[in-house]
Amino acid sequence: MTKTLTAAIQFGSSRISAAAAWIDDDGNCEVAAIESTPTDGCIRHGYVMAVDDTAVRIKSLLQKLSNRLKAQGSGQITAAYVGICGMSMRSMEHHPSLVADESGEVTQEMIEALREQSMQLTVPGYEILGISSCGHFIQDQQLTAHHQLIIAESRLCQGYRAAMEKAKIRIAGIIATPLMVGDILTNEEKQNGCLLVNLGAQLTTVSVYAQGSLRKLTVLPLGGDSVTADIASNGLSRFDAENIKQNWSDASRMAVTESTASTAIMACPIPIKELNVITASRYEEIAINIMAQVEKSGYKGMLNAGCVLTGGASLQKGLTSLLSKRLDMSHISTRSCNTIRYGSSERKPHLSSLMSMLKVCTESCEQSAQPAADQHAEQKPAPTPKPKTEPKRPEKKADSSGITFSRRTAAAGIRGFFDDLFSGIDEN
Repeated sequence: MTKTLTAAIQFGSSRISAAAAWIDDDGNCEVAAIESTPTDGCIRHGYVMAVDDTAVRIKSLLQKLSNRLKAQGSGQITAAYVGICGMSMRSMEHHPSLVADESGEVTQEMIEALREQSMQLTVPGYEILGISSCGHFIQDQQLTAHHQLIIAESRLCQGYRAAMEKAKIRIAGIIATPLMVGDILTNEEKQNGCLLVNLGAQLTTVSVYAQGSLRKLTVLPLGGDSVTADIASNGLSRFDAENIKQNWSDASRMAVTESTASTAIMACPIPIKELNVITASRYEEIAINIMAQVEKSGYKGMLNAGCVLTGGASLQKGLTSLLSKRLDMSHISTRSCNTIRYGSSERKPHLSSLMSMLKVCTESCEQSAQPAADQHAEQKPAPTPKPKTEPKRPEKKADSSGITFSRRTAAAGIRGFFDDLFSGIDEN
Protein backbone atom coordinates (compact mmCIF):
# COMPACT_ATOMS: atom_id res chain seq x y z
CA MET A 1 0.00 0.00 0.00
CA THR A 2 1.41 3.37 -1.03
CA LYS A 3 1.47 6.40 1.23
CA THR A 4 1.39 10.09 0.33
CA LEU A 5 3.04 12.77 2.43
CA THR A 6 0.78 15.79 2.72
CA ALA A 7 0.89 18.99 4.78
CA ALA A 8 -1.50 21.60 6.16
CA ILE A 9 -1.10 25.07 7.67
CA GLN A 10 -3.72 26.62 9.95
CA PHE A 11 -3.50 30.41 10.24
CA GLY A 12 -4.80 31.67 13.55
CA SER A 13 -4.69 35.15 15.05
CA SER A 14 -2.30 34.07 17.82
CA ARG A 15 -0.42 31.13 16.28
CA ILE A 16 0.34 29.58 12.90
CA SER A 17 0.37 25.79 13.14
CA ALA A 18 1.46 23.23 10.57
CA ALA A 19 1.23 19.45 10.34
CA ALA A 20 2.64 16.78 8.05
CA ALA A 21 0.82 13.48 7.66
CA TRP A 22 0.94 10.24 5.71
CA ILE A 23 -2.25 9.35 3.81
CA ASP A 24 -2.64 5.78 2.52
CA ASP A 25 -4.79 4.51 -0.37
CA ASP A 26 -7.74 3.92 1.98
CA GLY A 27 -7.66 7.49 3.26
CA ASN A 28 -6.22 6.61 6.66
CA CYS A 29 -4.18 9.43 8.18
CA GLU A 30 -1.02 9.08 10.25
CA VAL A 31 0.30 12.40 11.57
CA ALA A 32 4.09 12.59 11.32
CA ALA A 33 4.87 15.96 12.88
CA ILE A 34 3.30 19.19 14.17
CA GLU A 35 4.98 22.58 14.56
CA SER A 36 3.71 26.05 15.48
CA THR A 37 4.94 29.62 15.84
CA PRO A 38 3.42 32.85 17.27
CA THR A 39 2.02 35.35 14.78
CA ASP A 40 3.27 38.35 16.77
CA GLY A 41 0.65 40.60 15.21
CA CYS A 42 1.22 39.75 11.53
CA ILE A 43 -2.33 38.29 11.43
CA ARG A 44 -5.31 40.03 13.02
CA HIS A 45 -8.90 38.78 13.01
CA GLY A 46 -7.81 36.25 10.39
CA TYR A 47 -6.39 38.82 7.95
CA VAL A 48 -2.73 38.98 6.93
CA MET A 49 -1.48 42.38 8.09
CA ALA A 50 2.19 41.93 7.12
CA VAL A 51 2.88 39.73 4.10
CA ASP A 52 6.66 39.66 4.52
CA ASP A 53 6.54 38.74 8.22
CA THR A 54 3.93 36.06 7.57
CA ALA A 55 6.04 34.62 4.74
CA VAL A 56 9.09 34.38 7.03
CA ARG A 57 7.05 32.44 9.58
CA ILE A 58 5.62 30.13 6.93
CA LYS A 59 9.04 29.32 5.55
CA SER A 60 10.53 28.72 9.01
CA LEU A 61 7.58 26.56 10.07
CA LEU A 62 7.73 24.26 7.04
CA GLN A 63 11.51 24.02 7.32
CA LYS A 64 11.07 22.75 10.88
CA LEU A 65 8.60 20.15 9.61
CA SER A 66 10.98 19.09 6.84
CA ASN A 67 13.88 18.75 9.27
CA ARG A 68 11.85 16.44 11.48
CA LEU A 69 10.75 14.39 8.49
CA LYS A 70 14.26 13.92 7.14
CA ALA A 71 14.94 11.42 9.92
CA GLN A 72 12.09 9.35 8.44
CA GLY A 73 13.63 9.42 4.98
CA SER A 74 11.22 12.04 3.58
CA GLY A 75 12.00 14.96 1.34
CA GLN A 76 11.43 18.69 1.62
CA ILE A 77 7.90 20.06 2.15
CA THR A 78 7.33 22.46 -0.77
CA ALA A 79 3.53 22.74 -0.73
CA ALA A 80 0.70 22.82 1.80
CA TYR A 81 -3.06 23.10 2.17
CA VAL A 82 -4.03 26.47 3.67
CA GLY A 83 -6.70 26.59 6.35
CA ILE A 84 -8.21 30.00 7.03
CA CYS A 85 -10.95 31.66 9.06
CA GLY A 86 -11.56 35.39 9.05
CA MET A 87 -13.97 37.95 10.38
CA SER A 88 -15.79 38.18 7.02
CA MET A 89 -16.43 34.43 6.74
CA ARG A 90 -20.08 33.35 6.90
CA SER A 91 -22.64 31.03 5.39
CA MET A 92 -25.04 32.05 2.63
CA GLU A 93 -28.07 30.12 1.41
CA HIS A 94 -28.24 29.18 -2.25
CA HIS A 95 -30.76 27.03 -4.13
CA PRO A 96 -29.41 25.82 -7.50
CA SER A 97 -31.81 23.85 -9.69
CA LEU A 98 -32.01 21.83 -12.91
CA VAL A 99 -34.62 19.92 -14.89
CA ALA A 100 -34.90 16.28 -13.83
CA ASP A 101 -35.93 13.48 -16.18
CA GLU A 102 -39.42 11.97 -16.18
CA SER A 103 -38.40 9.07 -13.96
CA GLY A 104 -37.74 11.42 -11.09
CA GLU A 105 -34.56 9.58 -10.22
CA VAL A 106 -31.82 11.70 -8.64
CA THR A 107 -28.37 10.56 -9.74
CA GLN A 108 -24.95 11.39 -8.36
CA GLU A 109 -24.19 13.22 -11.59
CA MET A 110 -27.15 15.53 -10.97
CA ILE A 111 -26.02 16.19 -7.38
CA GLU A 112 -22.54 17.08 -8.63
CA ALA A 113 -24.01 19.33 -11.34
CA LEU A 114 -25.97 21.26 -8.69
CA ARG A 115 -22.83 21.56 -6.58
CA GLU A 116 -20.91 22.89 -9.56
CA GLN A 117 -23.63 25.48 -10.10
CA SER A 118 -23.16 26.74 -6.56
CA MET A 119 -19.38 26.86 -6.88
CA GLN A 120 -19.71 28.93 -10.09
CA LEU A 121 -21.93 31.49 -8.39
CA THR A 122 -20.52 35.03 -8.41
CA VAL A 123 -20.68 36.91 -5.11
CA PRO A 124 -19.15 40.40 -5.63
CA GLY A 125 -16.18 40.96 -3.34
CA TYR A 126 -16.31 37.39 -1.95
CA GLU A 127 -14.93 33.94 -2.71
CA ILE A 128 -16.76 30.64 -2.21
CA LEU A 129 -14.55 28.40 -0.05
CA GLY A 130 -16.88 25.49 0.61
CA ILE A 131 -20.40 24.06 0.42
CA SER A 132 -22.55 22.30 2.97
CA SER A 133 -25.50 20.45 1.45
CA CYS A 134 -28.79 20.51 3.32
CA GLY A 135 -30.65 18.18 0.93
CA HIS A 136 -32.75 18.57 -2.20
CA PHE A 137 -36.32 18.18 -3.44
CA ILE A 138 -38.17 17.68 -6.76
CA GLN A 139 -41.23 19.64 -7.79
CA ASP A 140 -42.70 19.63 -11.30
CA GLN A 141 -39.59 17.87 -12.65
CA GLN A 142 -37.42 20.65 -11.17
CA LEU A 143 -34.64 19.36 -8.92
CA THR A 144 -33.60 22.00 -6.39
CA ALA A 145 -30.80 21.75 -3.83
CA HIS A 146 -30.47 23.57 -0.53
CA HIS A 147 -26.84 24.65 -0.10
CA GLN A 148 -25.06 26.66 2.55
CA LEU A 149 -22.14 28.37 0.82
CA ILE A 150 -19.16 29.28 2.98
CA ILE A 151 -17.97 32.64 1.68
CA ALA A 152 -15.26 35.11 2.71
CA GLU A 153 -14.00 38.43 1.43
CA SER A 154 -11.62 38.06 -1.50
CA ARG A 155 -8.95 40.11 0.27
CA LEU A 156 -8.87 37.52 3.07
CA CYS A 157 -7.67 34.85 0.64
CA GLN A 158 -5.46 37.24 -1.31
CA GLY A 159 -3.37 37.94 1.78
CA TYR A 160 -2.57 34.26 2.29
CA ARG A 161 -1.85 33.71 -1.40
CA ALA A 162 0.62 36.60 -1.33
CA ALA A 163 2.34 35.30 1.82
CA MET A 164 2.62 31.75 0.48
CA GLU A 165 3.98 33.01 -2.83
CA LYS A 166 6.52 35.16 -0.99
CA ALA A 167 7.60 32.10 1.00
CA LYS A 168 7.84 30.10 -2.25
CA ILE A 169 5.42 27.46 -0.94
CA ARG A 170 2.82 26.16 -3.38
CA ILE A 171 -0.81 26.16 -2.21
CA ALA A 172 -2.28 22.69 -2.63
CA GLY A 173 -5.74 24.00 -1.71
CA ILE A 174 -7.56 26.58 0.43
CA ILE A 175 -9.80 25.17 3.15
CA ALA A 176 -12.47 26.94 5.21
CA THR A 177 -11.57 25.46 8.60
CA PRO A 178 -14.94 26.18 10.29
CA LEU A 179 -16.54 23.75 7.85
CA MET A 180 -13.96 21.05 8.68
CA VAL A 181 -14.23 21.49 12.46
CA GLY A 182 -17.87 20.44 12.22
CA ASP A 183 -16.69 16.83 12.03
CA ILE A 184 -15.92 16.81 15.76
CA LEU A 185 -19.70 16.50 16.17
CA THR A 186 -21.38 13.12 15.87
CA ASN A 187 -24.07 12.48 13.27
CA GLU A 188 -26.57 12.12 16.10
CA GLU A 189 -25.67 15.55 17.48
CA LYS A 190 -26.05 17.12 14.05
CA GLN A 191 -29.40 15.42 13.57
CA ASN A 192 -30.79 16.40 16.97
CA GLY A 193 -29.52 19.98 16.70
CA CYS A 194 -26.23 21.19 18.13
CA LEU A 195 -24.39 24.48 18.59
CA LEU A 196 -20.65 24.35 17.83
CA VAL A 197 -18.57 27.25 19.18
CA ASN A 198 -14.90 27.55 18.22
CA LEU A 199 -13.30 30.06 20.61
CA GLY A 200 -9.99 31.41 19.39
CA ALA A 201 -7.74 34.28 20.40
CA GLN A 202 -9.45 36.99 18.34
CA LEU A 203 -12.34 35.16 16.65
CA THR A 204 -15.30 33.07 17.76
CA THR A 205 -16.94 30.89 15.11
CA VAL A 206 -20.59 30.01 15.71
CA SER A 207 -22.00 27.06 13.75
CA VAL A 208 -25.58 25.87 14.08
CA TYR A 209 -26.32 22.27 13.04
CA ALA A 210 -29.81 20.81 12.73
CA GLN A 211 -31.47 17.98 10.84
CA GLY A 212 -28.05 16.57 10.02
CA SER A 213 -26.56 19.63 8.28
CA LEU A 214 -24.98 23.03 8.85
CA ARG A 215 -27.69 25.68 8.96
CA LYS A 216 -25.75 28.83 9.85
CA LEU A 217 -22.11 29.87 10.26
CA THR A 218 -20.88 33.22 11.54
CA VAL A 219 -17.49 34.49 12.69
CA LEU A 220 -17.49 37.03 15.53
CA PRO A 221 -14.55 39.45 16.13
CA LEU A 222 -14.28 38.44 19.78
CA GLY A 223 -12.12 35.89 21.58
CA GLY A 224 -9.82 35.12 24.46
CA ASP A 225 -7.52 38.04 23.66
CA SER A 226 -10.34 40.41 24.57
CA VAL A 227 -10.21 39.12 28.15
CA THR A 228 -6.42 39.38 28.21
CA ALA A 229 -6.61 43.01 27.04
CA ASP A 230 -9.12 43.87 29.76
CA ILE A 231 -6.87 42.37 32.43
CA ALA A 232 -3.79 44.11 30.99
CA SER A 233 -5.59 47.48 31.23
CA ASN A 234 -4.85 47.30 34.99
CA GLY A 235 -1.24 48.25 34.30
CA LEU A 236 0.04 44.77 33.41
CA SER A 237 1.94 43.46 30.40
CA ARG A 238 0.04 41.25 27.95
CA PHE A 239 2.28 38.34 28.95
CA ASP A 240 1.45 38.71 32.66
CA ALA A 241 -2.23 39.30 31.90
CA GLU A 242 -2.39 36.07 29.88
CA ASN A 243 -0.78 34.09 32.70
CA ILE A 244 -3.18 35.56 35.25
CA LYS A 245 -6.15 34.76 33.03
CA GLN A 246 -5.08 31.14 32.61
CA ASN A 247 -4.10 30.49 36.23
CA TRP A 248 -6.45 32.56 38.37
CA SER A 249 -9.55 33.82 36.52
CA ASP A 250 -12.94 32.12 36.70
CA ALA A 251 -15.66 33.13 34.25
CA SER A 252 -18.41 31.63 36.44
CA ARG A 253 -17.73 34.22 39.20
CA MET A 254 -17.60 31.45 41.78
CA ALA A 255 -16.98 32.56 45.37
CA VAL A 256 -13.31 32.53 46.30
CA THR A 257 -12.37 30.31 49.25
CA GLU A 258 -10.23 31.73 52.04
CA SER A 259 -7.25 29.50 51.24
CA THR A 260 -7.38 30.33 47.54
CA ALA A 261 -7.67 34.04 48.28
CA SER A 262 -4.61 34.06 50.55
CA THR A 263 -2.51 32.23 47.92
CA ALA A 264 -3.74 34.50 45.14
CA ILE A 265 -2.86 37.65 47.06
CA MET A 266 0.82 36.72 46.75
CA ALA A 267 0.64 35.50 43.13
CA CYS A 268 -1.95 37.76 41.49
CA PRO A 269 -1.64 41.57 41.50
CA ILE A 270 -5.40 41.96 40.96
CA PRO A 271 -7.97 40.99 43.64
CA ILE A 272 -9.47 37.67 42.58
CA LYS A 273 -13.03 38.93 42.91
CA GLU A 274 -12.26 41.87 40.59
CA LEU A 275 -10.41 39.56 38.18
CA ASN A 276 -13.41 37.24 37.92
CA VAL A 277 -15.72 40.18 37.24
CA ILE A 278 -13.47 41.32 34.38
CA THR A 279 -13.32 37.80 32.92
CA ALA A 280 -17.02 37.02 33.30
CA SER A 281 -18.11 40.38 31.86
CA ARG A 282 -16.20 39.84 28.62
CA TYR A 283 -17.33 36.23 28.20
CA GLU A 284 -20.91 37.29 28.86
CA GLU A 285 -20.57 39.72 25.96
CA ILE A 286 -19.39 36.84 23.77
CA ALA A 287 -22.30 34.69 25.01
CA ILE A 288 -24.82 37.41 24.13
CA ASN A 289 -23.45 37.59 20.58
CA ILE A 290 -23.53 33.80 20.26
CA MET A 291 -27.18 33.71 21.34
CA ALA A 292 -28.01 36.43 18.81
CA GLN A 293 -26.66 34.19 16.02
CA VAL A 294 -28.66 31.22 17.29
CA GLU A 295 -31.82 33.33 17.20
CA LYS A 296 -31.05 34.50 13.65
CA SER A 297 -30.67 30.89 12.55
CA GLY A 298 -34.27 30.16 13.54
CA TYR A 299 -33.28 27.08 15.53
CA LYS A 300 -33.44 28.48 19.05
CA GLY A 301 -35.03 25.91 21.33
CA MET A 302 -34.38 23.12 18.81
CA LEU A 303 -30.73 22.39 19.67
CA ASN A 304 -31.43 19.33 21.78
CA ALA A 305 -27.82 18.08 21.70
CA GLY A 306 -26.63 21.22 23.47
CA CYS A 307 -23.39 23.06 22.78
CA VAL A 308 -19.86 21.83 22.03
CA LEU A 309 -16.89 24.13 22.64
CA THR A 310 -13.51 23.90 20.95
CA GLY A 311 -10.53 26.17 20.25
CA GLY A 312 -7.74 27.46 22.48
CA ALA A 313 -9.92 29.84 24.52
CA SER A 314 -12.51 27.14 25.27
CA LEU A 315 -10.40 25.92 28.22
CA GLN A 316 -11.21 29.04 30.26
CA LYS A 317 -12.17 28.02 33.79
CA GLY A 318 -15.87 28.48 34.51
CA LEU A 319 -16.79 29.08 30.86
CA THR A 320 -19.12 26.09 30.53
CA SER A 321 -21.06 27.22 33.63
CA LEU A 322 -21.42 30.76 32.29
CA LEU A 323 -22.56 29.63 28.82
CA SER A 324 -24.99 27.14 30.29
CA LYS A 325 -26.81 30.02 32.01
CA ARG A 326 -26.56 32.59 29.21
CA LEU A 327 -27.44 30.19 26.37
CA ASP A 328 -30.03 28.35 28.44
CA MET A 329 -28.49 24.96 27.60
CA SER A 330 -27.99 22.23 30.15
CA HIS A 331 -25.46 20.21 28.16
CA ILE A 332 -22.22 22.02 27.28
CA SER A 333 -18.92 20.21 26.76
CA THR A 334 -15.40 20.96 25.49
CA ARG A 335 -13.96 18.81 22.72
CA SER A 336 -11.12 18.51 20.24
CA CYS A 337 -10.68 16.52 17.02
CA ASN A 338 -11.68 12.91 17.72
CA THR A 339 -11.02 11.40 14.28
CA ILE A 340 -7.31 12.15 13.74
CA ARG A 341 -4.90 12.04 16.65
CA TYR A 342 -1.26 12.78 17.29
CA GLY A 343 0.13 12.09 20.74
CA SER A 344 -2.19 13.87 23.17
CA SER A 345 -3.69 16.13 20.49
CA GLU A 346 -7.20 14.89 21.34
CA ARG A 347 -6.85 16.79 24.62
CA LYS A 348 -5.80 20.03 22.91
CA PRO A 349 -8.77 21.98 21.52
CA HIS A 350 -6.48 24.59 19.95
CA LEU A 351 -5.41 21.90 17.46
CA SER A 352 -8.94 20.96 16.43
CA SER A 353 -8.93 23.09 13.25
CA LEU A 354 -5.52 21.86 12.09
CA MET A 355 -6.28 18.19 12.77
CA SER A 356 -9.71 18.39 11.15
CA MET A 357 -8.15 19.77 7.96
CA LEU A 358 -6.00 16.69 7.41
CA LYS A 359 -8.91 14.47 6.40
CA VAL A 360 -9.32 16.41 3.14
CA CYS A 361 -5.59 16.82 2.40
CA THR A 362 -4.82 14.22 -0.27
CA GLU A 363 -2.23 15.78 -2.57
CA SER A 364 1.48 15.12 -2.12
CA CYS A 365 3.26 18.14 -0.65
CA GLU A 366 6.73 16.58 -0.74
CA GLN A 367 9.37 17.67 -3.22
CA SER A 368 9.77 14.89 -5.75
CA ALA A 369 13.27 13.59 -6.36
CA GLN A 370 12.47 13.17 -10.08
CA PRO A 371 9.51 14.68 -11.95
CA ALA A 372 6.92 12.13 -13.03
CA ALA A 373 7.27 13.21 -16.68
CA ASP A 374 10.95 12.25 -16.67
CA GLN A 375 10.47 8.76 -15.23
CA HIS A 376 9.59 7.22 -18.63
CA ALA A 377 12.01 9.32 -20.66
CA GLU A 378 14.76 7.60 -22.61
CA GLN A 379 17.73 7.15 -20.37
CA LYS A 380 20.90 8.71 -21.77
CA PRO A 381 24.23 7.01 -21.18
CA ALA A 382 26.20 8.52 -18.37
CA PRO A 383 29.08 10.67 -19.62
CA THR A 384 32.50 9.10 -19.40
CA PRO A 385 34.31 10.69 -16.47
CA LYS A 386 37.51 12.49 -17.31
CA PRO A 387 40.64 10.94 -15.86
CA LYS A 388 41.90 12.69 -12.81
CA THR A 389 45.17 14.49 -13.33
CA GLU A 390 47.67 14.49 -10.56
CA PRO A 391 48.77 17.92 -9.44
CA LYS A 392 52.11 18.86 -10.97
CA ARG A 393 54.92 18.30 -8.56
CA PRO A 394 57.62 20.86 -8.12
CA GLU A 395 60.64 20.28 -10.30
CA LYS A 396 63.17 17.97 -8.64
CA LYS A 397 66.92 17.80 -9.01
CA ALA A 398 69.25 14.90 -8.39
CA ASP A 399 72.36 15.24 -6.32
CA SER A 400 75.61 13.50 -7.01
CA SER A 401 74.36 10.35 -5.27
CA GLY A 402 71.36 10.08 -7.61
CA ILE A 403 68.74 10.77 -4.85
CA THR A 404 66.06 13.25 -5.94
CA PHE A 405 64.84 16.08 -3.70
CA SER A 406 62.29 18.85 -3.99
CA ARG A 407 63.32 22.44 -4.26
CA ARG A 408 61.75 23.48 -0.96
CA THR A 409 62.55 25.90 1.74
CA ALA A 410 64.70 24.68 4.56
CA ALA A 411 61.76 24.78 6.99
CA ALA A 412 59.73 22.39 4.78
CA GLY A 413 62.55 20.15 3.75
CA ILE A 414 61.88 17.33 6.20
CA ARG A 415 58.13 17.31 5.42
CA GLY A 416 58.91 17.15 1.70
CA PHE A 417 61.27 14.26 2.27
CA PHE A 418 58.59 12.13 3.92
CA ASP A 419 56.04 13.15 1.26
CA ASP A 420 58.29 11.79 -1.44
CA LEU A 421 59.26 8.75 0.57
CA PHE A 422 55.65 7.50 0.89
CA SER A 423 54.21 8.90 -2.33
CA GLY A 424 54.20 5.53 -4.04
CA ILE A 425 52.37 3.63 -1.25
CA ASP A 426 48.64 2.88 -1.91
CA GLU A 427 46.17 4.22 0.70
CA ASN A 428 43.85 1.48 1.91
